[in-house]
Amino acid sequence: MTVAIIRQLDDWSSRMENLFLAALHAAIAGLVCAAVVFRYVLSDPLTWSEELILLLFGWMIFLGIANAFHARTHIIIDVVVLFAPRWLTFCFGLLAFVATAIVLGTLSWFSWRYLQRELPNLTPMLGISAGWAIAPLFIGSVLSLLHLLRNLIDEGVTGVLWSDITARE
Repeated sequence: MTVAIIRQLDDWSSRMENLFLAALHAAIAGLVCAAVVFRYVLSDPLTWSEELILLLFGWMIFLGIANAFHARTHIIIDVVVLFAPRWLTFCFGLLAFVATAIVLGTLSWFSWRYLQRELPNLTPMLGISAGWAIAPLFIGSVLSLLHLLRNLIDEGVTGVLWSDITARE
């Protein structure tokens, strides 16, 4: 039952990530074009546009990282794993999974604490909570952990971060 819930949550979050990433790309492209037109054509720069573009870019980066965990498309150096015996491949997979989970868990914990501290502060140009600039790190880390867990459930230790190359025999 729990495995089915994790799979459904992972599938749903991945679809939402894709939608948000597409919207963020469009918004950033539109804002950059508008900022250029206002600055160089109308000689009246949008003073807030840079801050908003950077904020949206942060969201795009950390949602993209999580999305790459879902698709298992992060860059890997697998030459050692390709030629290693199956037991060593399992050990490398376990080590990679544990190290990645520890890093993402640590990021989640400290970004949550940082987010709580920044919520009352306001950004200089937009006047919104500075927590909006920290939230992508927390949400991206948590989503990455979810995708990592889903990959572990579906692919096992040797396929959690890369495709299962132990099936090469």
